[in-house]
Amino acid sequence: MPVISIIGPKGGIGKTTLSINTTAALTRMLGDSLNHDSVCLFDLDLRLPTISSILESHPRKTFYDLFETLANKTYQVDFLQSIYRILTLFQAFLDNEIDSNNAQLQKSLALYKNMNIELFHFSEFSFGNVLQEFFLERGQIHTVKQIKVLKPLLKKIDMDSFKEIIKDRENNSRPVADEFINYIEEYKFSLLGGEVPILGKRSHRKRINEPAFLLLFLEFVNELIGRFKYIVLDTPAGGVNHLSSLMNSIDQVLFIFDMSNSIAVNGSIDALHSFIDYYEDFYEDYKQGRLTGLDKAYVNRMIAMRGQEAVTEILSNKKFGIIFNRCQSPKEISNCLDQLREYLETLDRYDEYKDRIHMVGMVPHHKIINITNNRGTLFYDKDSSLSKCINLIAENILTDNQNCPTLSNSNGEILQFLQKKGQGSWASRFGRIASSLS
Repeated sequence: MPVISIIGPKGGIGKTTLSINTTAALTRMLGDSLNHDSVCLFDLDLRLPTISSILESHPRKTFYDLFETLANKTYQVDFLQSIYRILTLFQAFLDNEIDSNNAQLQKSLALYKNMNIELFHFSEFSFGNVLQEFFLERGQIHTVKQIKVLKPLLKKIDMDSFKEIIKDRENNSRPVADEFINYIEEYKFSLLGGEVPILGKRSHRKRINEPAFLLLFLEFVNELIGRFKYIVLDTPAGGVNHLSSLMNSIDQVLFIFDMSNSIAVNGSIDALHSFIDYYEDFYEDYKQGRLTGLDKAYVNRMIAMRGQEAVTEILSNKKFGIIFNRCQSPKEISNCLDQLREYLETLDRYDEYKDRIHMVGMVPHHKIINITNNRGTLFYDKDSSLSKCINLIAENILTDNQNCPTLSNSNGEILQFLQKKGQGSWASRFGRIASSLS
């Protein structure tokens, strides 16, 4: 179950285009073994997802719908259930069914006094105004006997109706994975993601930064990842960002190196360095037991599901690859390689990473314009020479980078691999892949 994260230092450098076409190439490479759970393209840009629009393929539900469901689960349902317990015990006390020393009543009073009401959407419920007033009164209530002042408010709440609303909310608090997966018959891969409605963007972006939502989202993502053979993550510009805890799941990180100008090259090298810094800090904190917050919560769940040895294996052996994009001449790649080596030498990291950074493929500059306008115009099967460049990237994913050079190889060896091997025939390359996989 390899998980490949495609990362770029900024937007607009062809990351999404390459994600789409690499996924298409993977499906062709798998041939007869292909099924609905073979390859999945995962649009992880939660703020501005675009892949479903590019392919004009829209799942029944998007991650916006998922966040709505998780919001319901995280705050609305849990909050309603807690209020129901409080109201039931308060009413039992007012009806003299229990006395003031009842342990559950004491706990309910403490819960009532300390509940965080900021994230609960009172306006969504017919009794929301009464509940708001109910919580406004809690500043005046310090003992069980003072609950009596709440009696007029409790009379305004229909507890049978309240219970029915909780039932309805509970039924909509469990996301169903198949509703978020859209299998595209035309391309033979599955798609996850989707647009955010204009009116929902503000609340959606706010939720992305709330740890309680993200932990539930990551759990859902992990369940989905587990069902596919290969997963290609189209990761937000700059890296994993708000989804940093996915570091636990990613097997290989492919960096898009923008070769269009010297500033872009410098930015690409710096992005690789920044990711390495983050990776090393994350892994060291993991080994020393220093992870905190969302990272700690998620890695604990991963360990519970896969075992400590498997999680450690993923983190310690994470692979790094480079795809040179918008290349105009071989000399540019050679200059970039020399610059990258010098950069890592300055940081005293070259020896450590020279055999871990693989040269996975390249895409010429003039091919990048208008190549994924909409459904049916994937460049992958529209240009044979370009298809071979993408085939090489897919081949290296399938063979776990066994054949591609690393930064320790000479520039000549790397260029020969990127240019000549990338132009090999489909049939011969497919045969080599099949034999290496068998």
